[in-house]
Amino acid sequence: MPDTTLHLTTTSIEQTIAFGQYIGQHLEAADLILLCGGLGAGKTHLTKGIVAGLGSGDTVTSPTYVFINEYRLSAQRTVFHVDLYRAEDPHELASIGLDDALSGHGTCIIEWPERDPSLFALPHLAIELTINTTGSRDIAMHALGSRASALIAIIRTTWLNGTTL
Repeated sequence: MPDTTLHLTTTSIEQTIAFGQYIGQHLEAADLILLCGGLGAGKTHLTKGIVAGLGSGDTVTSPTYVFINEYRLSAQRTVFHVDLYRAEDPHELASIGLDDALSGHGTCIIEWPERDPSLFALPHLAIELTINTTGSRDIAMHALGSRASALIAIIRTTWLNGTTL
């Protein structure tokens, strides 16, 4: 049985973005990434890298006030960047377009997924970021489902065994 967890540390914002870019290079259209961590932990920095790794040159900003930003990669592929920080009620989620973002038509990255615990029942790669006093970030990943487990295996065999910044 594959190991579905992985822990690593990035030592700077730039390395966190580069790690996100690396993840983005390996994502497929229907992948779901759940980003957990406190304010300032680096969720949006990681997302900047993921979106760049997927091939978008768009400027990534946190969708805290609009809930969802969309980044077009091609005519047939979109990245949905969701921020549930301001979501106060699970019923509110139906009105923001979360179901559309989760429909499988694009890669979906959700910050603050704990606002809707039902998200953790879906196949996903959960990434929890914790910032340290030195500015480094501890990154803990957990996979649910075969696709997310494959991502963990890719990261373990390539990022951890040779990629340094």
